[in-house]
Amino acid sequence: MTTTVATLLEDPALALRLVAGEAGLDRPVRSPQLNRPGLELTGYFDAFRAERIQVLGNGEISYILGHPDRRVIEGHLHRLLGADVPCIIVTNARQPPPSVLECAQTLGVPILSCPYTTTKLHKRLWEHLDAEFAPEITLHGVLMDIHDIGVLLLGDSAVGKSECALELLRRGFHLVADDMVTVKCLGESILVGRATELLPYHMEARGLGIIDVRMLYGVAAVLPEKRITLAITLVEWDASVEYDRTGLADASLCILDIEIPHLTIPVRPGRNLGTLVEAAALNQKLKELGIHTARLMEERIREQMDEDQRRRAGR
Repeated sequence: MTTTVATLLEDPALALRLVAGEAGLDRPVRSPQLNRPGLELTGYFDAFRAERIQVLGNGEISYILGHPDRRVIEGHLHRLLGADVPCIIVTNARQPPPSVLECAQTLGVPILSCPYTTTKLHKRLWEHLDAEFAPEITLHGVLMDIHDIGVLLLGDSAVGKSECALELLRRGFHLVADDMVTVKCLGESILVGRATELLPYHMEARGLGIIDVRMLYGVAAVLPEKRITLAITLVEWDASVEYDRTGLADASLCILDIEIPHLTIPVRPGRNLGTLVEAAALNQKLKELGIHTARLMEERIREQMDEDQRRRAGR
């Protein structure tokens, strides 16, 4: 969905009000960044970012009102607003100067009024637009919320991802997405996953077909989105492969240039995947609290070996 100036007016958190330029409400918003055109009002346009929303705060409004030559400032304003900017937002509930209103009305550029300070507007507008412009990828997997840990289950088709998710649902955990997981990178460091808009909260279980998790387990069994903090790949058991048995090797998976912890769990008959995945989520929670069980065990073994060496040396 393309974000336009009109969609900004629909967000109550921004509290924006249209002042002038109604003809330009369908202008697209092409960037989540803001620009305060202080230099542009003085006539310097070499580094002007016309694709950004332009913000006039107390400083810019005072400069426009106090400029000694009205024709010069109107010329700069005409060049500013004529550069195909999305809109102008005037903060601090200030009344836009008449020269700005006249120029905006002539060129069809929306002028919006905001009651917040420029800093607060920037924060709220970033929260509104960040998800819209964030890089996005769709992965084949299952996303679950397990003990408040967002676990992304990956693996080949028919390896048991959906069956594992059903077992975890039976234990009271939450499904976010099955089969197709849409992942966005927010704030350049946070991965958030959600279901596709076509069939949210549906799951394919071989032998059962398509089931509606929300209808079967209730609305408390699903979540609209979840931050991904652990990835687990389920693989068919291969006796020739040496799997990690200590947990000392911390592997990671890169998604949208963000590294997250990654585990590989082999699947074979008799292994309870639900229990293993739940334990992995709890262990990741301990790691986030600064408790790394495998490293603590290694330290204790080293201390015991050093103690044994000292005893032998003292004999």
